[in-house]
Amino acid sequence: MKHAIISDIHGNYHAFTAVLADAKAQGADMFLLLGDYTSNYPFGNDVVSAMRKLEPITAIRGNGEGYFTNLHGCDPSELSHEQFKPVYWGYRTLTPKNHEYLAGLPETTTISSGKFEIHLAHSLRLFFRNPKVKLFHSDHFRALMNAERFTRDEYLVRAKDALLSCPEAVAEMMQLPKGIYLFGHNHLQFHMEYEGRLFINPGSCGEPLDWDTRAPYTLLTVTESGWAVDERRVEYDLEAAADGLSASGFTEYAPVWSEILKLELFTGKDHFAPFVMHLAKTSQNMGSTEFPVNNDVWDAAVKTWDANMILV
Repeated sequence: MKHAIISDIHGNYHAFTAVLADAKAQGADMFLLLGDYTSNYPFGNDVVSAMRKLEPITAIRGNGEGYFTNLHGCDPSELSHEQFKPVYWGYRTLTPKNHEYLAGLPETTTISSGKFEIHLAHSLRLFFRNPKVKLFHSDHFRALMNAERFTRDEYLVRAKDALLSCPEAVAEMMQLPKGIYLFGHNHLQFHMEYEGRLFINPGSCGEPLDWDTRAPYTLLTVTESGWAVDERRVEYDLEAAADGLSASGFTEYAPVWSEILKLELFTGKDHFAPFVMHLAKTSQNMGSTEFPVNNDVWDAAVKTWDANMILV
């Protein structure tokens, strides 16, 4: 069976439709979706409506869907923090049926394919440890690439080696049953095999941050004798996606987030994390401990933000 694995669409309907078309052309038998379907792009309602028409599909929730749960029942007048405007947009624009669909998705699930168990989760602690394995974090990925450019194949080798150099991570892997583990969350396409275990991150379909602007997903072919992994990248109309931000009214509603999305769209580089870190530093300097930050802190951060900032 051929599984199309897709994650972190983040409301980018243009990228999602391009990936679906490619997956169908490649003969995908089943779609496995790993969460974060809406926000940051303003087309989350279209994304979820398209998901509901996919057959067969297994989908789980990401942390992004959790934001909507937290907003349920809020007074609309309370939805005024600039920091969370992409979330507010997604929450307000989803139809009741699409809200219900997302709320009904599980956080994790396991399915069988042939003789293998496939475990779906939005995030795996194995890869997002403390202290960090930097190659699994998009902000550090950007800093490392700025310092010394490496190829896609080199990244897969370096990232695997970095994880295996952590004894605690190796011990944690060995405690997992043999099988296939799917995850997303960090917007970096990746896969590795280790001692009868296959780990796959298909990358962020809608907001890739691995210096490649093409929409990523991964095809997993499972047979009785084993598995095969095909990491895919799909060209789509970036200009149309950017124009859609303005046409939807999102640029007027959330101009700073719109600018950040466009920077990421045309570079494939993480601009979100540097801005958020700058926002946190501005809040600290102003003696504020509020979260979300108040809009006075937001305005001060925007005035001093340099889009070329990176985390080192």
